[in-house]
Amino acid sequence: MNEYKYYQEISSRVYKRAGLKLQYLVMASILFAIGILFLIKWPGIEGYAVTVITIAFGLGFINRMFNSLHIDMNSKILIQKSSLLSGKQTIAFADIQNFSINNSIYVLVLISSALALTEKNGKPKYILLGQSFMNSKQMEQLLLETEKIMELR
Repeated sequence: MNEYKYYQEISSRVYKRAGLKLQYLVMASILFAIGILFLIKWPGIEGYAVTVITIAFGLGFINRMFNSLHIDMNSKILIQKSSLLSGKQTIAFADIQNFSINNSIYVLVLISSALALTEKNGKPKYILLGQSFMNSKQMEQLLLETEKIMELR
């Protein structure tokens, strides 16, 4: 049996990406703390504006805590749910053209995303496999494990 850092086998040849909930919870907590600090220190319109913005982004991170990815080797499909408010997507292995990593910086925070490129109705579509804050090496390892499970390596 293979040991994976980012996946666990939940049944015969069906793998689930390990949860990355802690990083989302930490970021949401930091944003909520900043919002409360601004509300206490600057109770005027500026404090309210910053509080609303940080709470909104914090709730966005809480929403992202509920993303999931399953690799079903028996049916040769990926089942992805990108957030609490989104529906599940089922992607056949044959529809995946390649994998990539996208690094973006948002307000001094590096967000590294592992993506699978598919094509639907002639338009490229990216499927989120996982995200990490401040660490693109984790996403490289996630992609390597994904390719190994899918028997592409």
